[in-house]
Amino acid sequence: MNKLQLNQLMIKIREDRDEMAFSSLFDFLAPKIKGYYIQNGLSSENAEELTQEVFSIIWAKSDSYNPSKSALSTWAYTIARNKKVDFLRKNKGFYGNEEDIREFLYEANREDIFNQNEINEQVKKLNMELEPSQRKMIKMNFFENKSHKKIAEELEIPLGTVKSRIRHILIKMQRLL
Repeated sequence: MNKLQLNQLMIKIREDRDEMAFSSLFDFLAPKIKGYYIQNGLSSENAEELTQEVFSIIWAKSDSYNPSKSALSTWAYTIARNKKVDFLRKNKGFYGNEEDIREFLYEANREDIFNQNEINEQVKKLNMELEPSQRKMIKMNFFENKSHKKIAEELEIPLGTVKSRIRHILIKMQRLL
């Protein structure tokens, strides 16, 4: 499913409260969001619960989605990330279940539901437009899951500078996508 198709589903959800469109969106994004949670150390049960909460928010706040500001998947992952942060704050000392991670990664008959060519093109476009220092900060924050404070310490720059640079990079990436 491509970006345009996802946006069309969201328009049907927002304007008509179309349950079939919501079901299609759920079928497409829920496995990816659940996978995101499991890859970030949550158990399958917690990942399932948080995924349900994300889709409750998507349904309830469908009118706040603006396709000119971000891709639908970006908006959904932002909601998912916020839910994860809330969950981890409430459950300090939480550790994921390795068996759940293995089960998800090797689940039988999984199909890759994102168009890999589209993703590759977007990544290539971003890599060409971002400076090496910008790519490094994004990698540290989102792929290595380092906090802004940890990034500031490692790069030996002020915390406020890290926050503003990451925000600037994300805005730039949003425009490019």
